[in-house]
Amino acid sequence: MALEELIGSHKESSGPLRILSVGCGSGILDNQLIASVASSNRCFKYTGVDPNPVACQRFRESFEQLHLTNVELELKVQGIESLDINEPFDIIQLTHALYYFKDPADALEKLRRLLASNGKLVMVHAPNEHLNQLSECFWSHHVDHDIWFSSRLEEHLVQESINFTCRRLKGEIDVTQCFESGCEHGEELLDFITQNDCRESGVEVLERCLYFLKKISRIDGSSRKVEHPADIFVVV
Repeated sequence: MALEELIGSHKESSGPLRILSVGCGSGILDNQLIASVASSNRCFKYTGVDPNPVACQRFRESFEQLHLTNVELELKVQGIESLDINEPFDIIQLTHALYYFKDPADALEKLRRLLASNGKLVMVHAPNEHLNQLSECFWSHHVDHDIWFSSRLEEHLVQESINFTCRRLKGEIDVTQCFESGCEHGEELLDFITQNDCRESGVEVLERCLYFLKKISRIDGSSRKVEHPADIFVVV
């Protein structure tokens, strides 16, 4: 995992390595990351920030099942807009989170101010390719401004003369179950892809979404797969 590589390559100065995860949700990704980096026996202080209290509680419950003695977990149930933290972080990571901020530029500036000397701001972000073009049709919370996909994020970093690196990771999503009538997992996946409750949108909308998904997918044996790359931006 690219995040593991970046954390593992970071040279600790003194004390525990401090990591901030913005938009951590229920910790599905974070706890995998924590378990991996904790195997190095280094000490970590891991802070997760998310406005959803239910998700944060699930994060904590899953974390406690790991029984890690070298990781201190702190969860803050709040948004980045109201975040009040004075300590600097060695690593700040946002995984597919920046799209949801009302003011991404302001959020980035706040997070940059929280970086320790030689700290890294790591953003895993999607380009606006076929799959996200479907999502863009439904993201009602972006009515008043553009969604910050990779190209928009890169444009902002260049405009602000912020030094960064970027590399692309190839990836695919198996969308086979989206086409299986009555499949709960398939329905949830389609809702996630479109950022919309497709069942509430009506039969015609659902059929159009599935038609588009079928056109952009490829057959892989008995499965249908859609390309879903991610760009990793690192700001130092």
